[in-house]
Amino acid sequence: MPRIFLNRLLYLILLLITLFNIYLGSSLARHGEVNFFNDVARDFLLLQELDEKKIVLIGPRSSTNGLFHGPLWTYINYPAYVVGNGDPVVIAWFWIFLECIFLLTSFYMVRKMFGTLPAFVFIALISARIVPHINNVFHSEATFFFIPMLFFTIYMYITVKKNLYLVLHLLALTILIQLEVGVGIQFLILSGILIVWFIYKHKLWSHLITFSLVPLFLSNLILFDFRNDLRMAKVIFSTGGSLHFFIPLRSWVENRINNTVSLQLFEGNENKLLVLVIFGLVMLFAILQIKNKSKHKHIYLLLFFYYFGYMILSFFNKGVLLFHYVYLLIPLTTLLLVSFLGGKYKVLFLTFIVVVFYHNFTSAKSYAMSRELLIGKNYNSWGALSEVAKEVINRQNGKEFGYFVFAPDAFAYQPRYAMIYHFSKTGAKAFEYTKKPTTYVIASPPPANDPYMTHVWWRKVPLRISSEPIDTKKFPSGFTIEKFSLSQEEQRIPHDKAIELGIHFR
Repeated sequence: MPRIFLNRLLYLILLLITLFNIYLGSSLARHGEVNFFNDVARDFLLLQELDEKKIVLIGPRSSTNGLFHGPLWTYINYPAYVVGNGDPVVIAWFWIFLECIFLLTSFYMVRKMFGTLPAFVFIALISARIVPHINNVFHSEATFFFIPMLFFTIYMYITVKKNLYLVLHLLALTILIQLEVGVGIQFLILSGILIVWFIYKHKLWSHLITFSLVPLFLSNLILFDFRNDLRMAKVIFSTGGSLHFFIPLRSWVENRINNTVSLQLFEGNENKLLVLVIFGLVMLFAILQIKNKSKHKHIYLLLFFYYFGYMILSFFNKGVLLFHYVYLLIPLTTLLLVSFLGGKYKVLFLTFIVVVFYHNFTSAKSYAMSRELLIGKNYNSWGALSEVAKEVINRQNGKEFGYFVFAPDAFAYQPRYAMIYHFSKTGAKAFEYTKKPTTYVIASPPPANDPYMTHVWWRKVPLRISSEPIDTKKFPSGFTIEKFSLSQEEQRIPHDKAIELGIHFR
């Protein structure tokens, strides 16, 4: 059988695997479902804010008080929000579309660097990793989509020394800052050091002017900060300069080592011995490629620089590295793994790649099946939230009512957006944070580790409804709706305005 035919057959199989992974990832969207956890729901409230204001300078708050991410993810999703009239399922399909664009562009970039086989294997591996995440993409996980662009543009800039690639690289860096400010700044530091050294080495002095694009690309954040007494700049410097650890130093070090050695190649739990073997062999053969001055030497040096440089700069984070802080590194480490398929180590690494793919594909299938079983039953299920809203709508049958939404975390992003969306969609005469003759309390379930953190105290004290509900309904998802018939005197009792949080810290 001709070799070219075997190659094409292999490429076809890898393409079909990738397409099946995309199909698997669309499982929840095909069922009209979204994993509507708090960060995703928060992003939808930001979309609602953008729809009202049209121009916003900041996006969601960060985990550091006083620091905000940019609004780029909100703007990226806004066209789908408008087309779907705010329907999260429409935006879930938009995320599938973004995934396809990401895989196509990644295929082009990997093929340009390492060849056709590594490119096909890359998208097959990556598409399996995306399955558990594509139905609930929020701003921090969206950084994943732009890492190949970040790496490819710096590789091309160093290879051909064209200013256009420097422009595109700076664009990729500022996109990361807009999506996740802390992560983006770490990459900006790394690229800044590398580019300045490269410009100095090759006397490309005119390229220094290109750095003036960075403040232009970040003008929204800069304008916001000047209008607010440089509060974000102060927070960044004070946080980065602090030596106070939020966890024991030993745990902090172990967390960095584990995240570094894992290469983020496996979804979920993995065999620690296998992880160590793969890490050791990848490092060994990459160093050999560099030492032997292979044609890909500069790519391996760049991969090492960005991967290990990023982990070193994680010093500025004094707590545990949350998943989304390292999730974006998966394209880099996957690129490192598939890079060996173009050389004499192909057979060895093909074995490891099959093991990695099998593990991640199995996890992807398991995730899709488990989430399907939770449709309408889980606290974060869009279907479950919709069921609660529709129950209230059906009960009222066009009559006006007031309502208050409770969640143990006080923000109540998920149920708030679900009520706002469904009440608006059906034209229900609903008044949030308002007591009417018919008033509903829509309560999220208490956290699993604290079953006593219910809505009852909240309803009686800050909400100031002392009467008992005339009707109560509990849902399989744990949500509860209480219906009250309030007298005029009860309606005049003001609730504590502190419960009207909106999008917090804005």
